[in-house]
Amino acid sequence: MKNPFLKAILITAGIIVLLLIVFISFRNILLNNAIDKKIKQISRKLGAEITYSKAAFEGVSTINISNFGIIPPDSDTLLVINQISIRIKPLELLRLRIRFDNAEIIHPFINLRRNGDRSNYLFLLEQKSADTLRKPAERDSTVNYAGRVTSLFNAFFGYTPSSVKIEDFTVKAVINNHRFSFSFPELKIRDNYFKTLVDVTDDSLAMHWQVAGILNPRMQKVALSIKKTDSLKVQIPYIHARWKTILAFDSASIRLNFSTSGEETAHIDGQAVVYNSLLNNQRISPEDVRLERSEIAYRLNFGKSYIELDSASLISFNRIGFNPYLRYEILPERALTIRIHEPEFGAQDVFSSLPEGLFPNLEGLKVKGKLAFHLDFEYAFLRPDSLLFSSALTSKGFGIERFGKTAFTYINEPFLYTAYEKGEPVRQFMVGPENPDFRTIDRIPQYLKNAVMTSEDGSFYFHNGFIPDAIRSSIITNIKERRFARGGSTISMQLVKNVFLTRNKNITRKVEEMLITWLIESQRLVSKDRMFEVYLNVIETGPMVYGVNEAARFYFKKDVSKLTLAESIYLASIIPRPKWFRYSFDENGALREYLQSYYSLVSGKMLRKEWITQEEFDNLKPEVELKGPARDLVLPTDSIPAEEEIETDLL
Repeated sequence: MKNPFLKAILITAGIIVLLLIVFISFRNILLNNAIDKKIKQISRKLGAEITYSKAAFEGVSTINISNFGIIPPDSDTLLVINQISIRIKPLELLRLRIRFDNAEIIHPFINLRRNGDRSNYLFLLEQKSADTLRKPAERDSTVNYAGRVTSLFNAFFGYTPSSVKIEDFTVKAVINNHRFSFSFPELKIRDNYFKTLVDVTDDSLAMHWQVAGILNPRMQKVALSIKKTDSLKVQIPYIHARWKTILAFDSASIRLNFSTSGEETAHIDGQAVVYNSLLNNQRISPEDVRLERSEIAYRLNFGKSYIELDSASLISFNRIGFNPYLRYEILPERALTIRIHEPEFGAQDVFSSLPEGLFPNLEGLKVKGKLAFHLDFEYAFLRPDSLLFSSALTSKGFGIERFGKTAFTYINEPFLYTAYEKGEPVRQFMVGPENPDFRTIDRIPQYLKNAVMTSEDGSFYFHNGFIPDAIRSSIITNIKERRFARGGSTISMQLVKNVFLTRNKNITRKVEEMLITWLIESQRLVSKDRMFEVYLNVIETGPMVYGVNEAARFYFKKDVSKLTLAESIYLASIIPRPKWFRYSFDENGALREYLQSYYSLVSGKMLRKEWITQEEFDNLKPEVELKGPARDLVLPTDSIPAEEEIETDLL
């Protein structure tokens, strides 16, 4: 052949024809080799058997797989798919790789079963890689967050077909006798977009949702939205049965975009929005918590040794928003950083945006002016004593124009006080002259007032409701002991907790307590003397014993004005744990030896502040004589708790 160009074309065409003949002749062998190789990898990683009855080509590029299943060891089948038809890229198969073009899946069925410790799905969560078995220091030195996130998203987008059709998709679960299910009659992804109806059951509750979204592998973008199609809110199944929590909303959406910058940094940008949400959990609030709109626009950064929420992220609900910065890093040491700096925002926007049902005392409050908030928190896990904590809420032109549900100034006059036990009201009494046990601040001995301040809040008359160093110390103590061992509350905060809050123990009560304390202190709604006076007249001091005059009669059978220095220090010692008073005494009614150090510490502080004289300090002995009803309630010796459990925090 004289024309070399034509000759080259014919040779190339011949090679292509030959490859096609080889592919068509051996395609099923290549297919089964590729599938078997992939199944072995996945089975080994999951620790479960993966089965299928048949895999064969239909035409040049369509693969049909029948009766695909995942069977956990010694348990019910987890997944069954009757038929899978996948269009692949044939050239990838020659390299023993499978890359999908589009797919059709008929009757996939996910079956979740659990009864106690036995389940057919928990094995997916229990797989331990060699990495997780290493010591923390070894693991931290090799972890690569950016690499892991990049691999995860590359795999997800790499195996996602451009077009998917799923018929009769069902998820059913029976978990400890609780049943729920999701049923998708048909789910289509076409041109990266999908939209479908979902029938959802949660025991006897039947719901109907609409789910839509975008799945774009080329742009590495995912978006998902869920909304109700009838009068019922979208309520997430199972969480009420598992955590006694109702989480519901009218609609919600989430989107994310994945990207990388260089080889060592990955990013996830996105937004999540929820409309008309409802949350009910007794540990959060005894009432339903409602939000009209809540949103987070986020940017997550992943490096080799850190995960970071960029300060460009915005968290907002109702009418307010803030830009938090969070960073968790493992090198050069494990550390957590949190920063929030909001220089100015409308005060009314804050109080109007508080979730309905979460802070009942603040509902309806009308204010004016501006607020600013700053928080800096830095914690090195191996060096808790180096913890940095700084927080401040400041105001400009702030003022209360109208109280809402609660007028915090009512305690300036005589009022009816309700005492609570475990969230239930147990006693009511007047805080005022009508009560024979009420004592004005000037009728309470200075010994007792100074002993209580020394024990509970030494700078009560000088702070604005908070002691940052005390809060920092309490955080450090709680971290070290891995429990809530110390609260860091001032007398102002304790007063608010006792008078304005119902004593229901939930995680938001502390926030409401701090907001009310800030309002009272910053606006001088109640004088320091009146706050201390009310505090000393309502504080729990024993079993159904409230106020210092009742305490004086209960323990010493005398009026509070007659208390000695030793008796005053003793009453101060029981305020943190009034029901444990009996552990302070032996069977003869004498103070136990461990209280000697407490007396020495408190009296030493009082001496340094010149609240007592040197002579009073020298003559003080940790001795009191029980004469009131308390004497009959002293327990035997073998009931003494561990000493470290009954030590008092000294601020």
